[in-house]
Amino acid sequence: MSFLSKKKVPLSEVTPDNYVDIHSHLIPGIDDGVKTIYQSAYILEQFEKLGVKKVITTPHIMQQVWPNTSEVIRDYHKKLQNVLPALGISKIELQASAEYMMDDLFYDRLKKGDILPLHQNYLLVEMSTFSPPINLSEILFEIKVAGYIPILAHPERYPFYYQNDLKKYDELKESGFLFQLNLLSLSGYYGDQVKTIANKLIDQNYIDFTGTDIHNYHHLGILEEGFYPKVAEKVTRLMKNNSIFS
Repeated sequence: MSFLSKKKVPLSEVTPDNYVDIHSHLIPGIDDGVKTIYQSAYILEQFEKLGVKKVITTPHIMQQVWPNTSEVIRDYHKKLQNVLPALGISKIELQASAEYMMDDLFYDRLKKGDILPLHQNYLLVEMSTFSPPINLSEILFEIKVAGYIPILAHPERYPFYYQNDLKKYDELKESGFLFQLNLLSLSGYYGDQVKTIANKLIDQNYIDFTGTDIHNYHHLGILEEGFYPKVAEKVTRLMKNNSIFS
């Protein structure tokens, strides 16, 4: 892989061997991700070609929008998994977890133990892009009491944390959150401001893990284009951190 060129380094050259994607929406029909099994299969097929070892797909769980239960996710995941071999998808490992909005429904699920961990005791969580939960400290306490380690999805997309400086991110890290960066953020997909913050968070060592957060073919096309050389080098280094989810 050459990082001296001014052209983008394609994702196929950026992705380390045996990469594990921990954030995606590839179970059809239960959130805003892929709509059909064939869409999911195509994306997984392309991931296989990239050398991705495992995908832990994470459908949304959000009250009044996508109130998926663990049972629903398991059932839909099983249906998808059962048809993949017939569609020629056999090398990549597909597991299912969830991306939990930290709302009242999540709080209730924690209390009841209705939780699908990302891996071991890791849990992928998110918050509204408009404001953090009013009871964030209480939710974090319950996460820890339940024995989980929270990974905050796409911290670079929360403007209320980066409006003035990055100090509020320090508070999140010190409270116990790990950070998962969306690879799409580095492409400029969410806008230049998010792209800038994403790079700052990387450069100041806030980011622990990466994820595609892929929902559709359009996302796939953007990801496959890759990144400019200086960014590509950082991305490869960060993507290696995901090996703990193997």
